[in-house]
Amino acid sequence: MAGDFDDFDDKEATGVLELSVEILAQLRAKPSSLEMLSGPGAPRVVSLEKDKLVFGRSSQVDVHIDSLDLSRRHFMLSKSENEWQCEDLDSRNGVFLNGLRIHSAVLRDGDHLQLGRVVFVFRKGR
Repeated sequence: MAGDFDDFDDKEATGVLELSVEILAQLRAKPSSLEMLSGPGAPRVVSLEKDKLVFGRSSQVDVHIDSLDLSRRHFMLSKSENEWQCEDLDSRNGVFLNGLRIHSAVLRDGDHLQLGRVVFVFRKGR
């Protein structure tokens, strides 16, 4: 019995365990998202899996929202490091973050984005 562990390489086993924990963490990772609370197609969840997404009324954008309240290219979300930034793309009706009109702002978990009658809540991923 004691001889069964003679070939055991503690460093190799630790490396395998660290790799497995890292893979498990990646599998459990949940991307950030925007939950549409009101507007055409609500309720809807938009998973933020790309580092840059353009939202608008046009069929040429990343996230199409069929609402006349939105400009063709209304706003953009971009990820830098571990933060999401929202930028108004000179839209006609503007972007409101928690009730205040913005041109650009970093999003925090639970923030509300309003575009006319379209309302999203930002959910930070893990």
